[in-house]
Amino acid sequence: MKYITGLLAAFALLLMLSMDAQANEITNMHMEVKINPDGSVTVTETREADMTEGTENYMVFDDDDMGEVEVTDFSVEGFMEEENWDMDADLEEKAGRYGVIDTDDGKELVWGIGDYGEQTYVVNYTLENAVRNLEGGQSLYWNFDTFTGLPTDNFIMDVTSEVPLNDEDIRYWGFGFEGDIVAVEGGIRWTAGETLTTDNDVVLLMHFPEGTFNTDVTDDGTLEEEAAAARDGSIYDDNSLSGGTIAAIVGAFGVALAAVITFFTQYARRQKQAGHVDSAHHIKRRNKGLEAKTPPDIEDFAGIAYVLRHLKMSYFEDIFQAYLMKWMEEGRITIEVDRKERQKLEEGTPKIIIHDYQEIMEGYSYSFMEVSEQLKDNDLEGSYEPLLWRMMLDTADDEGVIEEKALRKWSKKHAKAVGIVADELTEYSKRWLEAQGYFKFGKDKVWGVTFPIDAPKVKGQQLLDQLSQYKNYLKDEPGRVYADDTYRTHIIWSLLVGEGDEVRKHLSKLTPDEGNQAAYPIMIHYYYGSHLTAQSWSKGLGQGGFSSVNSSAASGGGGSTGMGGGASAGGGGGGGAR
Repeated sequence: MKYITGLLAAFALLLMLSMDAQANEITNMHMEVKINPDGSVTVTETREADMTEGTENYMVFDDDDMGEVEVTDFSVEGFMEEENWDMDADLEEKAGRYGVIDTDDGKELVWGIGDYGEQTYVVNYTLENAVRNLEGGQSLYWNFDTFTGLPTDNFIMDVTSEVPLNDEDIRYWGFGFEGDIVAVEGGIRWTAGETLTTDNDVVLLMHFPEGTFNTDVTDDGTLEEEAAAARDGSIYDDNSLSGGTIAAIVGAFGVALAAVITFFTQYARRQKQAGHVDSAHHIKRRNKGLEAKTPPDIEDFAGIAYVLRHLKMSYFEDIFQAYLMKWMEEGRITIEVDRKERQKLEEGTPKIIIHDYQEIMEGYSYSFMEVSEQLKDNDLEGSYEPLLWRMMLDTADDEGVIEEKALRKWSKKHAKAVGIVADELTEYSKRWLEAQGYFKFGKDKVWGVTFPIDAPKVKGQQLLDQLSQYKNYLKDEPGRVYADDTYRTHIIWSLLVGEGDEVRKHLSKLTPDEGNQAAYPIMIHYYYGSHLTAQSWSKGLGQGGFSSVNSSAASGGGGSTGMGGGASAGGGGGGGAR
């Protein structure tokens, strides 16, 4: 009987799979979320779909889930608006048209499928009043699910704003599916590591300092209460301990609240006694109002990556860009920025030229891929910088030239290998800091639970304070980067301490008549060449599913996302085709 039942179940599964293979599906979904100064959010969904049945696509917005948020400015690029949408119209009548249906529960945004087969839809709409004021700051808490009625592969969400979203005071989380949410140049990128279905949500939670956006909408409660409720049942913890130690203690040993408090007390006492490094917030607070006019005299940027990451200043992608500038300074490479007439610098296309490429390649007997394979099981021997340099050499053509498209193609193809190299960054940095006398890294135990002791020595404390004070110096006046002949050094370190975006904005407004006139052309291309190169490289990595523990991430979020959490978020009620 069990054998027959098994055969029937297998047959049913095969039948379902065969039916799914014929159903509508989204093969690629790119959602661009722009947070506007007034607290509204503009959404652009670019859907590449394979449509085989039905007459229309639809998105659901129920009033009960909307709160004070209103959907406006709905359109589909290349389509005409139909004011009185007829659900019973046929495929041909709905083709090239879009409209709005008022329902008993709210509204639906709809548009025609058009012809069956592969289709690309670019859908635009705005969420008015999406950012709200809470006690302690502002919040965007929204379920962007408008599509999971259709199986969706290759989901990418890019969140941007005129406000730099990699600021240390901005926190973010993602809920609803397995994936990664990280800070990238210009915003936040959230990618899915699975096919999204009706079992998934797309809940984004972001917290901002008070007054970041000009919104009049106010809700009850605090940011902390909202974050705690959203994280309940999710993979996130409060980052006090790694690996869900609290859950392990409570779940495995069944300790009472008093025991947990005792554990934390002992844990904090042990770390303090051992000289564990202060939190980034504490270091920032003790250096408030203090300024250092010069950055550390350190050329091994990867060597201090642990410190930069701890202070939430910069990550793997930023360190790569810093090395690009260093290599330009050393004369190893030239980066040309191709621009059309009147095109802005940030819209240019980079081209990297590696000097003496043929001679350099004669000295190499291994490839970047071979190095990344070895790093799976072994620690890096030697310096970290040559790893990134070898990566550049592998990307170049036979003449030592790296075109922008080739860079993106290579980084997309080798994203996994780059991820392995990126994951080595912190461990390399710890070894370097210990060898140079900045830190001592060890471990301790409380109740059998091992936790790290990262203790800065005198040099290490001085390094932490100098970085914090130098950031204050640049933040107070970004124009200081070209105050003297060491502007190249200042530009590199502005990126490493997290002030790169502000400096770039300042430089973009300069003219040759301002500041250091002789340095102006060099300075602009020195920064923008590396900026555009790193941006293209990062895009390729993101498209290839790049994932690393050392990827850019804001203080309250970043890293992996998973099922669970995100309860009570407002937002879309799904969508699909019919």
